[in-house]
Amino acid sequence: GVNVEMAYFDQLRAQLDESKSEADKLREINEAAAEHYHNLLFRSAGGQRTREYLIRRGVSEKTMRQFLIGYSQDSWDSLRQELLKRGYHESELTAAGLLVEKEKEGTYDRFRNRLMFPIRDMAGRVVGFGARALDDSLPKYLNSPQTLIFDKSSSLYGIDFARPGIRKENLAVVVEGYMDVIVAHQHGFTNVVASLGTALTEKHVGIVKKLTNRLVLALDADAAGEMAT
Repeated sequence: GVNVEMAYFDQLRAQLDESKSEADKLREINEAAAEHYHNLLFRSAGGQRTREYLIRRGVSEKTMRQFLIGYSQDSWDSLRQELLKRGYHESELTAAGLLVEKEKEGTYDRFRNRLMFPIRDMAGRVVGFGARALDDSLPKYLNSPQTLIFDKSSSLYGIDFARPGIRKENLAVVVEGYMDVIVAHQHGFTNVVASLGTALTEKHVGIVKKLTNRLVLALDADAAGEMAT
């Protein structure tokens, strides 16, 4: 009986270790992608146009660097090529939500010609991306799909930077968009976070409750915002 029980716990431990190392790998891949997109923002022609757009929206270069804002090229496989070169496997990039599998065979980059917002967890690790189209592509905003490390309904954009501000003010302010968070932080309102295009969920509230029991919704005064409120 004891031996069977021990074997069961060993197996369980091995499974936990495996999923932990898989999660670590996915976070590492997302970090590498975020770094690549961020470099492109500052070192490519498309990135320069994107920086000009951000500056028009009132975002400083310092803030672009703080939030690791990036640019994804108008290409079907530039991220894929870059990360394969770094030794990652196609299957890992698909598991991280960065590549999409074609119907027949092969893969292509999920994010193309978009302004890239890395989404981080409370510990500041990149777990996924939000991406805004820079042309007429739909949808205008695209998120990473659900993965082992990313769940839209339990992620708050800006939570890593907002954590000290929320504690200090004993208040969390929830807004709608990435840009709202970025500009608020740039102007010293560091207790601001955003839900990722979804209504506020119990999981979101659970995250905030660890930091404060005071919550303000500052959503757009349109039908969607009123519905969410």
